[in-house]
Amino acid sequence: MKSLAKPTIFGVPSLETASRIDDSDAANAACAAKYRFQARMHELTAQFETKASEVRAAFLAELAEIRGDEAT
Repeated sequence: MKSLAKPTIFGVPSLETASRIDDSDAANAACAAKYRFQARMHELTAQFETKASEVRAAFLAELAEIRGDEAT
């Protein structure tokens, strides 16, 4: 990796250095966005699994009730 320490004029980084800093900031922002996306997807998956489990249990209870009604 190239060093960002290039000579500056009047304390302002060169355009090359500034573009690298901007690219680094963009990469960090993209990584943070990916982390937020993955965390939200994990949360949604957990919510889905919980709801699916409730629906499955209700279905099985209904089937058990139907079988119980037919047996009498």
